[in-house]
Amino acid sequence: MADEDSNGVVEEKGSDGDDCDVKEEKGSDGDVNGVQEEKWPSLNDKIVRQIEYYFGDINLPKDKFLQEQIKLEDGWIPLEVMLKFKRLSSLTTDCDVIVAALEASDLVEVSDDKKKIRRNPNSPLPVLNEERRKELTTRTVYCKGFPVDSTTLDKLLNYFQSYGPIDNVQMRSYKDKATNKFIFKGSVFVIFKTKELAAKFLESDVKYEDVKLISKWQSDYVEEKKKERAERKKTGRAPTNNFKVEEQQQKEDLPKGAILHLKGINGETTRDNIKEKLLNEGLDVAFIGFNKGDDEAWVRLLGENSSKEYVENLKDGKLTVCGSELEARSLEGDEEVNFLEKTKEDIEKRRQKTVRIKKGRKGMWENLPLLIILSVMCES
Repeated sequence: MADEDSNGVVEEKGSDGDDCDVKEEKGSDGDVNGVQEEKWPSLNDKIVRQIEYYFGDINLPKDKFLQEQIKLEDGWIPLEVMLKFKRLSSLTTDCDVIVAALEASDLVEVSDDKKKIRRNPNSPLPVLNEERRKELTTRTVYCKGFPVDSTTLDKLLNYFQSYGPIDNVQMRSYKDKATNKFIFKGSVFVIFKTKELAAKFLESDVKYEDVKLISKWQSDYVEEKKKERAERKKTGRAPTNNFKVEEQQQKEDLPKGAILHLKGINGETTRDNIKEKLLNEGLDVAFIGFNKGDDEAWVRLLGENSSKEYVENLKDGKLTVCGSELEARSLEGDEEVNFLEKTKEDIEKRRQKTVRIKKGRKGMWENLPLLIILSVMCES
């Protein structure tokens, strides 16, 4: 699943470095998705585009699988290893075809024996730090209005590249609980090569298959969502961290396999940062036990085995929040039992406190006439 971290920087999830779980779709020359294209990319173009994505500035700094591989032999990676990537192997499994295609690449070079490839040493990899994340945000665009059922990554790449070179397209999705599959939301985050290209795109009257798209800076989109969440919280419409929800959970008994433990949190991370990240991961958050400055947090989720299933599907058991890589695990055994018992006690204490506050307020209003009389008497 794709998401964004608390700083609004595009992240992508995959398997063994695979950039997106999207099936390859063939196209035809001519008008594609409402934009006039000279031709659909050739097989060679697709191979170069895919491999340059793997070794590119966006993916390589955060791809643990590739990072481990490039340490083994001065950056060289055998083609047989690269063919473990689903999207590349879906294009071709012929190493000779890949080698021939990469003759057109300036970013990736081929070894003399034609059996290995690596990122060109003359193209140093940028460091993925806070400054870099902010720079990426300045050229990232949010775009909504794409068909949910028929849109593929290849169609999107072809569409956006007609507006200028891009670094990345992230298809935003959510996890459908009924099917346990990720469903495309119809919106994307796009990183253009330059801020000027992104601004030019936003100034255009963009359409996709004759449908006008909603587009804005990613930073504006993130800020709008923060305000919406704040408003829901203010008006009491937020479904999570709600006393009535907790009280109902206590009556029905708390779900098992739903406690997520996070460790390795940096000092700048807030509870809202963690919550926003997990919500973007498609999780239903009931409660977060965390104070700013702590290096670990306990998150109670809604749904039986929700935490257990999430961790099992999480690559390397790691989750990135505010630039820090957190260790994630699901509580089990006695540790889970003790945590749930403590949680029930805490919920009951909060319930009793709420009842006392309500009674106090009720008593104040009931005695208001008497208080007014006493006040008048004192003034007299």
